[in-house]
Amino acid sequence: MKLSVVCSAVVLLSGCQFQLADTGSKTASPAELLPEHVILPGNNGNYLPAVAAPVNTKPLTDYAADLALQLMMSMHYTPPQQAIAISSLVWFDHQLTNSNALGNQLAEHLYVHLQRLGVFVADIKVGRQIRVTAQGDFALSRGRYLDAAQDVRYVLTGTLLQDAGGTVVNVRVVHLQHKTVIATGQVHIPDAVLNPATATVQYIASP
Repeated sequence: MKLSVVCSAVVLLSGCQFQLADTGSKTASPAELLPEHVILPGNNGNYLPAVAAPVNTKPLTDYAADLALQLMMSMHYTPPQQAIAISSLVWFDHQLTNSNALGNQLAEHLYVHLQRLGVFVADIKVGRQIRVTAQGDFALSRGRYLDAAQDVRYVLTGTLLQDAGGTVVNVRVVHLQHKTVIATGQVHIPDAVLNPATATVQYIASP
């Protein structure tokens, strides 16, 4: 009886050794045993995807938020009581009238972030009347010049400069009459952040 038990134990151990020899000495990690779509529990209740995320995931609006904060800091947290108009950012060339989707999108993001920081912002594209059409009701328009009825004394303007790694964005708030610069900001946006729609250098020339 004892002999049969010992023989069974020897056979069982031999089978385990053969199985280990087939799989090798390396022990597979839990992530390697799961499909790519399965997520694993991480620290502090977070969940980490099995597939690595892109290296740079910072959206364009975050760079505009950085610019808005820099402008506030250079104003020493005392923005002017008059509203600030925001113009499209232009490429730093011999004309200073060429913009693209990047310059216009940054201007739109700055509207949001500056207003959230307590800065009075003037939307110069709002017309005096709302145009009602079959396609929708429109309050924004692009007139040729600033409405004379709008009391705007400051403007946020800026330039775009392309280098080997991306685009340098310089912005500033300037008094329209005195040309005094009261705030500045600068960020560098890598090419990896810009999609083809915003990264193109094709100009949108003003008429």
